[in-house]
Amino acid sequence: MTSSEPAFIKTKWGNICKLTHDNYDEWKDDIILILSAMKEYATIRGEDPEPQPLDFDHDNNFDDWKAKEVEAASMIRLSCFPSVRCIVKGIRNPHEMWNTLETSLDTTRSYIGRQDILRQFRARRSKEDEPLKAYFTQHSNYHIQLDHTDDAVTD
Repeated sequence: MTSSEPAFIKTKWGNICKLTHDNYDEWKDDIILILSAMKEYATIRGEDPEPQPLDFDHDNNFDDWKAKEVEAASMIRLSCFPSVRCIVKGIRNPHEMWNTLETSLDTTRSYIGRQDILRQFRARRSKEDEPLKAYFTQHSNYHIQLDHTDDAVTD
């Protein structure tokens, strides 16, 4: 966390603490309330399917649906500290962002979850056709997921 990075995100419904590796449960409760107030919680749960081309107002429905998806993704991304934001870097789908954060941060609370991440870290090998950048990014993600836990990986 940098001193220039605010600890809260301001919304018209109130301020919420930004997501860190240590406050997932609190953040999740707060962001669910905010996204519900924004009428976008169904979007992150994957319950708001993309409008089909057979809809008479498909273009309007699609534009509205896409705008809701972008708002939900923006709220999630901007409510994270940079140390957590990197977990969802490059992901634009709010449902995928939500699931990725949940998988990455919620499992670190349990011993079994941390051991599973540690097992994946130890078993991870570069694939023959895989770019090195992808390998190192995944390697770094394991470090980040276990950071601030009893099972943190040291270099």
